[in-house]
Amino acid sequence: MQDKSKLGKRYQCFQCGLKFYDLNRPEPLCPKCGADQRENPNPDPREAILARFKGKGGMTKSASPSESFEDEEEAEEDVEIDEAEDLDEEEDDLGEGAEIEEED
Repeated sequence: MQDKSKLGKRYQCFQCGLKFYDLNRPEPLCPKCGADQRENPNPDPREAILARFKGKGGMTKSASPSESFEDEEEAEEDVEIDEAEDLDEEEDDLGEGAEIEEED
């Protein structure tokens, strides 16, 4: 059995339907009808999706797992501080003109 990497990319001709390998040639031409497969009017949508993610690792180079964890901790601390400030402001608003009724 031959190594598939030597055969190149596999195609199915969009004109005649013949299945063939491009044998790593720069122009993927159908051996039966001569159609250039790069001119396919209905390209495989999976190839477009894979092309967007090709070369991208699971994570960006700028953020390591430990850095992103530290960023999350800082964000949580900021939220806690903001919530505490909001509570202080609400207490100030209640204390200025509001009368609290006590139950007997």
